[in-house]
Amino acid sequence: MQDQDVSRLQRPPNHRFRGRIREVGLTTAFDRTRQLAAYFRHTRPGVATTIGGPIARALPKLCRRIFDYVCLGDVESIGAVIDDAFGSDHRAEIAAPRFDLMGFTGGLGFVETSRNCNFACTFCSLTGESRPYASYPAEDIERQLAALGKVPMLMVLDNNFYGNSRAGFERRTRLLGEHWRRGAFRGWGCLVTGDFFKRPENLEFIAANGCRAIFSGVESLDPAVLNTFNKRHSLSSDPRILSDSCAEHGIMFDYGMMLDFGQQTIGEVGAQLDAVLSNPLVPLPGLLSLTIPILGTPYFNEAARAGRLMPNLCLSDLDGQKLVEWPKEPLDRVVPFVADLLAFRSRKSALVRHAFAQAMIRRKQYQWELTALTLVRPLVRHLWGMRFGSLRQMRQSWREPSCTYCSLTDRLRSAYKPQMPLPSRFSADFQPLMVTDEHGAPTADVCQSAMEIKISQAITM
Repeated sequence: MQDQDVSRLQRPPNHRFRGRIREVGLTTAFDRTRQLAAYFRHTRPGVATTIGGPIARALPKLCRRIFDYVCLGDVESIGAVIDDAFGSDHRAEIAAPRFDLMGFTGGLGFVETSRNCNFACTFCSLTGESRPYASYPAEDIERQLAALGKVPMLMVLDNNFYGNSRAGFERRTRLLGEHWRRGAFRGWGCLVTGDFFKRPENLEFIAANGCRAIFSGVESLDPAVLNTFNKRHSLSSDPRILSDSCAEHGIMFDYGMMLDFGQQTIGEVGAQLDAVLSNPLVPLPGLLSLTIPILGTPYFNEAARAGRLMPNLCLSDLDGQKLVEWPKEPLDRVVPFVADLLAFRSRKSALVRHAFAQAMIRRKQYQWELTALTLVRPLVRHLWGMRFGSLRQMRQSWREPSCTYCSLTDRLRSAYKPQMPLPSRFSADFQPLMVTDEHGAPTADVCQSAMEIKISQAITM
């Protein structure tokens, strides 16, 4: 691990923190991470707080002002934090995931066999970070599987399981196949890019090694939008063709779709979704999202330069469920359409018919679990909008203000109000991080960190 992967505040020599370390890396979770740090610091002064992941790499200067440690590298960077805060005798020499500490996962197990991606989609945080694709060695994957134990279904959480090395792809697939044949899991799923499907033998190979589900980022049915996103490898990713090809090998196909109202009209988006609903051979997208200008990406930079970002934009607004960029059509027409579209209003009957018809069509090609999932998944995701968790979590989600589907009118969630009395010095920790000012221009925090990133990249090149 490189020294520059971790930065920290200056502390007295031999100072040792007492308490737990929290690390959260999701970009939109920055505010929540800061709130949790405030609770920890109030209840246990001297606790070490740390942050890592895309948000730390996108806003390192801001993160250094708030957290004791900022991990700019991969998850292994946490080792240096543990060494500095508690001493080297507090961590294992060989890291292995603690799956036994996880909560309910619905029968799913998780493993990672590679890191990053060999493509450069403009909206992806990996593109902004320019991090090279790398496969894990066999012993690392074996260590994860041993820690996981026996599970009904295994999900491979790689950004791109296929990657840029044929040998690496085959090696990792065979390794998973060996464990599948020994009964460690009934099947496994992965995420691949569009170039995977250009070699028909790939599907036969992974199916013979236990793969039962594939997710691929189709993103859009509009070639012009795909070119804007630099997703040329998805230009031939027709959901109907890919779904049929996968089903022939007993594999369920899933995909994501992004709606870009800066380039598409209401009529175009509605017609595309209706075309999917009218054809039971085409699966509904598992992920239906509006475009997200993630900090540090080429897409964000281009949107900022073009003046497409809405004013007073919070980082927490970048969740894919509300408009954060000015659409090409009037806002008073687009917002109600988005609200109806994401809730499938006026399309609920068509959604139910589609789900049942597709399950009936695929029942002879899928395992019974996949057939059931084919039926239930679109209903849960798009019709009922259910969010599962503890009773307390579900009750809290029902109390949240309704989404208005537009950042100009959406209200902050209850997390921004402290759940216990806190001293006034923590008030800033419950303010949302602003991405744009009242004119729609990036804020000073965003600009300063962006400048710092450019300088560090220039030095390392």
